[in-house]
Amino acid sequence: MNTSVGIDVGKRELVASIRDTDGNSAIAAPFPNTSIGLRKLIVHIKKEGIGVDDPILLESTGPYHWQAARTLADRGYFVKVANPLHTKQIARLSIRKRKTDKVDAAQLAFLASQGYGYRFTETKEGAQGKALVRHFWKLRKVATNLLIHERYLKEYRDISRTSASALLVKQCEKLKKEIVKKWSKGNDVKYLDSIPGIMPFLAAVILAELLPLERFERIEQIVAFAGLDPSVKQTGGRKGSHGPISKRGSPTLRNALFLAAFGSFQREPMRSLYLKHRARGLHHNAILCVLGRKILRIAVALLKKRRVFDAKYLSTEEN
Repeated sequence: MNTSVGIDVGKRELVASIRDTDGNSAIAAPFPNTSIGLRKLIVHIKKEGIGVDDPILLESTGPYHWQAARTLADRGYFVKVANPLHTKQIARLSIRKRKTDKVDAAQLAFLASQGYGYRFTETKEGAQGKALVRHFWKLRKVATNLLIHERYLKEYRDISRTSASALLVKQCEKLKKEIVKKWSKGNDVKYLDSIPGIMPFLAAVILAELLPLERFERIEQIVAFAGLDPSVKQTGGRKGSHGPISKRGSPTLRNALFLAAFGSFQREPMRSLYLKHRARGLHHNAILCVLGRKILRIAVALLKKRRVFDAKYLSTEEN
């Protein structure tokens, strides 16, 4: 067992806990979440003898963990990222109700010693591309809400003003072109654009949310990341039942796959798959979830094999 490090990340502070090979944790040390604080953190872990093979685990906290993870990875350390949903569940198992930064850091150090988390490989360019994609969807949501409100004002209150939603829609279209241009530098967009129902913008969205694929060990993990895996209920030795999709993971990726499925269900070869499930009595939206899952599996296969879509290789049986 290697020495492991857990770092609890906050907006203003990092708390590092080091766990030795015997399972003993040193007193957690706090550092400012700034460039100066990161340099002090690196000095601290060097002083404690942390090597390049010793795992350093951080909880995924959006923009707050990224700079620390990127800085440590650039220095050659083995940096891993944990899903906060899982770390919160582990914290609930504690008999004593303690929730402090030092306790969280020690728990992360324990998880790191157990091999938990995926390796951090996200580049600055990739993070910028993902941020632009998510900014687009938020901006689009604001524009839609404004449009609904403006229609209400005009129809029910006879108030007409300069449409702010139209300005936001123009900004969204401009941002969409920028996103496609940013992600079209390689062949990845071309591979995904060949799938029925996917256009270049949706291909860029899928790439922004999926990459790097190395953080996933199995295709089931990718399906779960998109929130398209069915929820399961089973207890007392009874046969389990499948419910609605979990809707965990990335809502941005799930929305893109739903739009891709909606654009493909009337075109072959997806139409045959749609009609097959329709004959079984599935609802239209449920079938779109099936198609979205199928498109995701195809997209991952094309990215790994570095090839465009060929309908003759598509099986109509959903895995």
